[in-house]
Amino acid sequence: MPLDPGRRHEVMRALAAVPGLLDELDTTLSRGDAVGAPRVTGAAGGGGRRPALPFRKGASDAHAELARTLRYYAVRVAILARRPAPRAPGEQSVFLCRQLPRIPDDAPVLAGIHPALPDAVAAARAAIDRPADRLCIGLCDCGSRLYGVEEQTVVRCPGCDREYAVAERRGSLLAQARDMVGTATELARILPWFSGKPVTANAIRQWAARGKLTGYTVAGETVYRIGDVLRVHEHGRG
Repeated sequence: MPLDPGRRHEVMRALAAVPGLLDELDTTLSRGDAVGAPRVTGAAGGGGRRPALPFRKGASDAHAELARTLRYYAVRVAILARRPAPRAPGEQSVFLCRQLPRIPDDAPVLAGIHPALPDAVAAARAAIDRPADRLCIGLCDCGSRLYGVEEQTVVRCPGCDREYAVAERRGSLLAQARDMVGTATELARILPWFSGKPVTANAIRQWAARGKLTGYTVAGETVYRIGDVLRVHEHGRG
């Protein structure tokens, strides 16, 4: 179906959002997928690499689909423009933003770009914004990672088929995680898994501003101990 002005506008808006979304997805993925890194000690300040937070598979899937969609259309448009296609997803989004205004609405190279690209961007945004839905709850004795969702009571190891109680594994994970740290945005995404109650990034920052929490600067980011945030959250101290 040819692009009309409305569809073209949606595609251009989606492309403009890509660099920021890729940064957020990369941040999510870079945190790792298991708890067990060194604890935070000392006063605010310092540097170095900070502990990893639980990994969400949805972000990985959304990143892969967005990258695939960008690559597909960047290559098609590059052939039409007779120039090399950029290799990185962020550069591909910029390339498409620059080239699309020059391409007619009914050009075959744009076939399917709407809704494919806006849908991929929407999925990436949802993977970043929604609460964690499939969270790593530790490692099996065989070394495989265990994933579960809030509704599950039992998870089966994909490597050896051993079964684990989700509540027990979640409790163990929380015991390990209390001294771990994360930014306000990261903790707002994962803490409902532990506490069963929603918490916003803004609330965490407000608690810190009011002296209820201590923030630490690690690798240029302000982070908070999971245990401290849960303590304030569970006591309803705003």
